Amino acid sequence: MAGVTFTSGEQKVRPGVFVRVQNIGQPVVPALPQGIVAGVVKSNWGPINTPITIATNEAIRDVFGSGESLTMLTEAFKGGCSKLEVVRAGTGGASATIVLTDTATSPANVVNITAKYPGTRGNNFTVTIRDSLTNASLREFLLYEGATLLLTVPFAKGTAEPDALVSALNSSQANKYVTAEKIAAGNGTLKAVANAGMTGGLDPTTTANDYLTALTSLEAIDWNVLVVDSEDPILFTSIQAYIDRVRNAGKRVMAVLGQKTNIELSSRLTLARSFNDPAIVFVVNGFSYADGTVIEGYKATGRVAGMIASADVTESLTHAVIQGATGLVGALSNTDIESALNSGALVFTLNSQKQVQIEQGINTFITPTADLDMGWRKIRRVRTRDTLIDRIGATWDTLIGKINNDANGRATLMAAAQGVINEMINEGALIAGQIYEDPTNPPEGDSAWFIIQVDDTDSAEKLYLTFQFRFAPV
Repeated sequence: MAGVTFTSGEQKVRPGVFVRVQNIGQPVVPALPQGIVAGVVKSNWGPINTPITIATNEAIRDVFGSGESLTMLTEAFKGGCSKLEVVRAGTGGASATIVLTDTATSPANVVNITAKYPGTRGNNFTVTIRDSLTNASLREFLLYEGATLLLTVPFAKGTAEPDALVSALNSSQANKYVTAEKIAAGNGTLKAVANAGMTGGLDPTTTANDYLTALTSLEAIDWNVLVVDSEDPILFTSIQAYIDRVRNAGKRVMAVLGQKTNIELSSRLTLARSFNDPAIVFVVNGFSYADGTVIEGYKATGRVAGMIASADVTESLTHAVIQGATGLVGALSNTDIESALNSGALVFTLNSQKQVQIEQGINTFITPTADLDMGWRKIRRVRTRDTLIDRIGATWDTLIGKINNDANGRATLMAAAQGVINEMINEGALIAGQIYEDPTNPPEGDSAWFIIQVDDTDSAEKLYLTFQFRFAPV
């Protein structure tokens, strides 16, 4: 029968037409995480040391309450990030509580209501117990935060109201705020209360070690750029060590750090130079809004991180405008701007239209090494090189164990890598590139060595014009 299949190298006994099918297309490059900012914050609400995905600006308060630290997260969304992965750092603290009583002449404590998370946000909660306005067989538990109604939970009216309330509250899908625990049955009827305040909420304490614990919880999830709500140089040293460690482990990420302008400029620039790291961006000044709101220090790092994470691989942050900003905080002279750039600091300046902009999209890397050229100084080129490494790595990972370590198998690997290189050339991220087997390390057993050479593209950032004039034509 014509069309019988054969395997590679097989010799059939009978005459005939034999076929086999091969894929000559390139392996699909797995989707890589893009536009994700990771944040570690102090706050007055939310789970501790648990990464939470935040998809909208509006969800920040609902999940993490309020506080200056959360401005950093808001700025990350303004910078264009697609989502946040946020961890609340801290140890200890206390959850706000209120005890409900029955209607006996000598009231008994029957139900304890406790805020779900430690923190002072719970002190703003008030509880109301009343008869339902629409159903005579029900009563209602209402939870307010100030004048805002957060939660309404009906429960059965009768002689077992403590049990009914505990069951209704703890099973409510809408209840993200409190838990209920029965203390005693009492006389079975809950005393009505109106806007009774919860008390005793305390925020966790937050030390450098708490930040490091929070960072550890981020390692198992995908993100691109890290920010923390701290301006402590000692903590910065630990963060740099963390970023370098996870990069060496294959997680090619960056961090954006910064300090307020009330610190001497010379101290800020000394700190910037001390990093000397392609994966660390240091923000040296800030900006303001029309209403007078000041964004500097760690708050400004959120905006920069959002812009880095959301930028296309061919996009530079040099002269990128800070949307919504109206003025500079800690404006620098021309001499100071040049000194800052030479120190590896990212500076906000005004463009010719008086818009706040990033002067140059650089990181803190200022001293080249035998392995790292000055291309690693530019944020754009770091992201291009990281993307190339990640794309080829992810593509090859799907082929591990599925091809032979022979000439054909290695050719398959090189073709897949060359496909990624060619795609990035077409995108405008690379000028040229090639892969070949390392001639100094011939393949052996299950191992093979390769070399990839590429020329990556930079942005046109320094343009020189020579104007030639003459008094009269010759």
